[in-house]
Amino acid sequence: MYRVIKVAKKFADSGRKVSFAISDVEDFQQEVSGYGLSAGGDKPVVAARDEKDQKFVMEKDFRSVFHQIW
Repeated sequence: MYRVIKVAKKFADSGRKVSFAISDVEDFQQEVSGYGLSAGGDKPVVAARDEKDQKFVMEKDFRSVFHQIW
């Protein structure tokens, strides 16, 4: 969760308008599957939706992308 907060802060500090949410995959399995994803294990599942309701899925490992940002 701390990593997501750091990324969210970086976006906010850059002036971009973005909302972030963190949820338990078991509580939101229907939404996760709506992105064509399946959740399991200890790796984060990352997906986004824009103002036009277009869906985007992070295909790379979150940890490797996070380290590139920082």
